[in-house]
Amino acid sequence: MELHHLAVLLVTSSSLMFSSNGIEFVYHPYKEMIRLLEKINQKCPDITRIYDIGRSVEGRTLYVFEITDNPGVHEIGEPEFKYVANMHGNEPSGRELLLNLAEYLCDQYLARDERVITMINSIRIHLLPSMNPDGFEKAWNVYNETVCW
Repeated sequence: MELHHLAVLLVTSSSLMFSSNGIEFVYHPYKEMIRLLEKINQKCPDITRIYDIGRSVEGRTLYVFEITDNPGVHEIGEPEFKYVANMHGNEPSGRELLLNLAEYLCDQYLARDERVITMINSIRIHLLPSMNPDGFEKAWNVYNETVCW
């Protein structure tokens, strides 16, 4: 499969997560985000890995969620995608979309969705749901989930 077809497949799959598939649409403060990533990792340990790339100014770990057929292994010639969200603290939508994408890919892989299996076997996906967890926590404490961001 050509690279541009896989990119289209990835974008198409991420848009499908809005269907009724049990994914919860809520904001996840830092600790809840970590718990969700760990839950997905435990559900799909053969295709996922959590690693960190450092710490925020306030000391929070910056976690990346990897989804691929060989987590932790760089395969020469295999395309890699990195999605980064929540660069600004009061912009939570991208963060939640990446968490939902991780959950969707895991669930669909377990459901034996051929498109998702092909994608996971052909691409190494890195999701950094929160590049600015400090800003998110500050915004969360001001707005919380009762106010639309």
